[in-house]
Amino acid sequence: MGKPVYIAGVGLTKVDLTGRVFGSVFDLFAQAFARALENSRVRSFDAVQIGIMDSEEFENRANIAAKVVDRLGLRGVPAIRSETASSTGAAAFHEAFYKIASGQCESVLVLAGERMKTVTTEVATSIMSKTVDPEERRFGFTMPGLIALVTQAWLGERGISREEARPILARLMHRAHALGADNPLAAFHGKREPLEAYFDESKNLPVATPLMRKDCSPICDGAAAMILTSRPDALRVAGLGSATESSSILDREALGHLAATRQAARVAYYRAGIRDPAHLAGLVVEAHDAFNSLLPIDLVDLGLFRNEEVVEALVGDPTAEPGDPLAHPLTGVAGRVPTNLSGGLKARGHPVGGTGLFQIGECALQLLDRFPNPSAQVHAAQIGIAHSIGGPGNNVYVTVIERSDSLRLPENVPEPRLHFEARKPAPLPDLSRLDGARARIEAATSIYVTSGGQPGPIHVAVVNLDGTRLFARLDSAAGEDAELEEALAGQRVRLLVKDDGDSYFQIDRGRDRAGLGGLLDRVRAVLG
Repeated sequence: MGKPVYIAGVGLTKVDLTGRVFGSVFDLFAQAFARALENSRVRSFDAVQIGIMDSEEFENRANIAAKVVDRLGLRGVPAIRSETASSTGAAAFHEAFYKIASGQCESVLVLAGERMKTVTTEVATSIMSKTVDPEERRFGFTMPGLIALVTQAWLGERGISREEARPILARLMHRAHALGADNPLAAFHGKREPLEAYFDESKNLPVATPLMRKDCSPICDGAAAMILTSRPDALRVAGLGSATESSSILDREALGHLAATRQAARVAYYRAGIRDPAHLAGLVVEAHDAFNSLLPIDLVDLGLFRNEEVVEALVGDPTAEPGDPLAHPLTGVAGRVPTNLSGGLKARGHPVGGTGLFQIGECALQLLDRFPNPSAQVHAAQIGIAHSIGGPGNNVYVTVIERSDSLRLPENVPEPRLHFEARKPAPLPDLSRLDGARARIEAATSIYVTSGGQPGPIHVAVVNLDGTRLFARLDSAAGEDAELEEALAGQRVRLLVKDDGDSYFQIDRGRDRAGLGGLLDRVRAVLG
């Protein structure tokens, strides 16, 4: 790992939903920088690492790193920008770490944030959808739409029906906002969300089934700053891991989890000497929950819980009244794995370029006994795991930090895969030869908020044809009901290739009468 690297300063702004707090991106970074300096003995820097996802469109500014350091009075220092979509803040931290670990720098300032309220929510959604693969955008997918497919696959693997999923998602929303409401730096500070709000269909509108508006993190402004140094300090960076995955989810081995998170975690734990992350003494975790459903998926991918226990570990019994998340015996403030006590991305807020650095900073403040919400301060916190997802799970960072006075002894951990060779991409299927073929649906969603201005809802499925995945739209001529995701999962359908060149699917009601067709008839009969 090279030279040891320490954290010598942390500064977080309050996350803002109004768009009226920060007059410019320079104000945003200046406030975070000033706060980092308040508790740091480091005053000069060999380099500055800037994390911002899309200054060109949110700010109408390019070459942003040079402009930021100029406005901060640091003219002359080397400055470079990192960008890995919504994991940008973590990427900037990792790059700064390597500059010190290599011996080239003694101190590096990391600044990461985003001022997103310069545009409307619709425009921001369009900007962020550009991180989605063009093939997926062509079918109307946005980030929520892709995570909806991952969610559907995860629910299917767990045997959780759509009716059972709604109370789980509602309680994840309630949990996040209960924690964020008491965090003075959170976007939703003082703004709790009652459980009933999730079931108010007049306000909680569908985005991409099963995800609703209240499953999605908000558009907001915020920035974080951290000072890294080679000189010993209270906190050290114990281990880093990062990994990429295919741009399109069609090319992934599994849909129901994020392989890049699992790989990044393996590397971070290996470098930190952690064999069993679920039972670390004094652990705190900040995981990337841009959508409510990601949190349980994250915790399994990070090796902190098993799939069969993770829902209860977060929300208890989904059929009971939600309790105080701080009091939860597993993920509360005194639990084995205190998780997202900041409120997470859902309630603290998700200024995309800064989120990853916020999470590392929040873990650092826990370890320094300076968490902004004193009631959520973990007693004797020793080690923090921060997890940040870029794009639809295709650029992930895991960061482990630890108190320098920790008595934990690093363990011998099997070396994960660290070297990769180029592989030829699989050839694209000839759609013209697939007309009339039968395939199996792996996951499906109805996209209500689409990319490219396409009218919603668009009903899209991932279909598997002899090991090859394709996107296919529900054929409107089939005359089926609008939301069939749960009924369709695992069903075999007939593919159609139309004159527009797109693939569609159709349920062969004659051959599948006892299966899906019969099921739909029974559902219609019950609903009257």
